[in-house]
Amino acid sequence: MSTVMVFPAAIRTNRLLLRSWRPGDARRLKEAIDANLAHLQAWLPWAVEEPSPPEVVAARVETFAADFAAGVEWLYAMFRADEPEVIGGTGLHPRIGADGLEIGYWVAEAHTRQGYATEAARALTRVAFTQPQIQRVQIRCDPNNLASAGVPRRLRFRHISTLPNDAVTPTGTPRETMVWELTRAEFESRSA
Repeated sequence: MSTVMVFPAAIRTNRLLLRSWRPGDARRLKEAIDANLAHLQAWLPWAVEEPSPPEVVAARVETFAADFAAGVEWLYAMFRADEPEVIGGTGLHPRIGADGLEIGYWVAEAHTRQGYATEAARALTRVAFTQPQIQRVQIRCDPNNLASAGVPRRLRFRHISTLPNDAVTPTGTPRETMVWELTRAEFESRSA
């Protein structure tokens, strides 16, 4: 029988508040996505279907909240500390096996190149390893997304592989996916 993982509903870093999505966040999420369509659609397959109607975004946020509470997946809204505007999203995804979690992130274009994705991924890496069954954390990205690939580099994840034709671009062209990983042993040796 596997143990359900429990993560904090709110994580504070030096500059950010990462908070589990709440049903009342739907309007803010929709505003952030709609204001960043071209920026997000260039890299994120889910963004190709945007913009979504308000009721679809509301249902999505309710699913995020329910999944977080049930220990299915842990998605966070990204805010600058003490500001109400959603500047991105991040999360821990249990899609790489029972002993690992994948970190995903996106940042609104006006807030890129300020280290927010790195700060969020650093916090989620630390939180992921609070669970004894987690032995590895991965970050995956399009090799052409240099800003996104910079995040695992700065956090000293190892590039373990590049998966050919693993995903498609928003235009439907096959693309590669870089896989970066940090193991518990590496994390603990750096923390010592």
